[in-house]
Amino acid sequence: MREGPTTFVDDLPQLDPVIRHEETETGWRGLTDNGEIFEIKGRNGHRAAAPTSDILVMRKGKAVGRRAVSNDCPLSIDEYLDCFNRACDLFRANDFTAALHEIELLIDLVPALWAKANRSQMLLAAGRWEEGWALYEECERQQPFQRPRTQAALAAGLRPWRGEVIKGRSLLLLHDHGFGDTIQMLRYAARLQAMGASVKLLMPPELGRLAAQVAPVVSEIEPADYFCSMLMLGWTLGVTPENLAPNWPLVVDERLADKWAHRLGVADKPKIGIAWSVGQPVPLDYPREIPLKLLVDALASKAALYSVQKQGREEAQALGVAAYEIDDFADCAALMSQLDWIVSVDTAALHLAGAIEHPRVTGLLSHWRSWRWIGTNWYPTVSLCRQMTPGDWGSALGLACN
Repeated sequence: MREGPTTFVDDLPQLDPVIRHEETETGWRGLTDNGEIFEIKGRNGHRAAAPTSDILVMRKGKAVGRRAVSNDCPLSIDEYLDCFNRACDLFRANDFTAALHEIELLIDLVPALWAKANRSQMLLAAGRWEEGWALYEECERQQPFQRPRTQAALAAGLRPWRGEVIKGRSLLLLHDHGFGDTIQMLRYAARLQAMGASVKLLMPPELGRLAAQVAPVVSEIEPADYFCSMLMLGWTLGVTPENLAPNWPLVVDERLADKWAHRLGVADKPKIGIAWSVGQPVPLDYPREIPLKLLVDALASKAALYSVQKQGREEAQALGVAAYEIDDFADCAALMSQLDWIVSVDTAALHLAGAIEHPRVTGLLSHWRSWRWIGTNWYPTVSLCRQMTPGDWGSALGLACN
């Protein structure tokens, strides 16, 4: 990033403006309108000069945009960070009221997008879903939160569905969040069909066979009257803890179930399926991974253990856990159907086991957990066991095993 004359970059997009900039020992740092902080350092012992006009943004030697620069923010960058981090710490401590108070004080002064995104999660955790969904959706209309498939649908000329009358209209639902999010929201495809919509699902290969029993599946953007993110159906349909739709049970493919029955054979003790990690950990997400050895030590004496996640096969096999190649979520559902008990952290495997209504499912939750599991349970056969204190997976396992 460097300064450049405005006349030189008139044809480049205007990026988020810098609303506060401050000198550092080697250059300067800036706070953008959406709440991102970046630092510009000098090279070869030269200090980078603070900007006096718009700055040109370079990536890999190519100009990609420009930023307006001001010092309109009433807080210093450290003051902004202190307030933001204080709100996040309160959120992680499950003090949602205090966290919301702190983040709202910050937003009143600096209405940054990242702060608003955090507030949306705090509202959902506090049970204020209508407000939380609305703010979540507002943030997802903007960068850096807008999802790639949403961008592709907009580029193809499709209109986002924001609650218009849907009877007699075609609606393309997009998988553009986590696998668990999509499995969780598949139940609402049936509601939309009952409302008179012609529904298609844009799914990745991993979800194609599973989701096809709910509505026709496509693999690329197709013409439709409207499109909507699967997760954002929570906003368009006004989902709250009080009106949560019952699970629409997904059916296990009998041929796949027979394959797994033959592969697993007959065991002389119960079979437990376990999921202990997430496929793509997200920085600053609530802690969802349990050390596999801890899980094995708690369960292996009473059962044969089978992995119901794709990642971590070598780790599982080293600890005596049977781990097979799993083709997709339909295949994993069939494997689960041959097991006596599913024990999973908060990942797609937990949603899948719940969605097929496996008769015995235990979800292991961290002390600070997702809003999805606070005061609600999306699946009738899932029991939730939460850490008593942060990091104490032993307490969650103790509840699960009693």
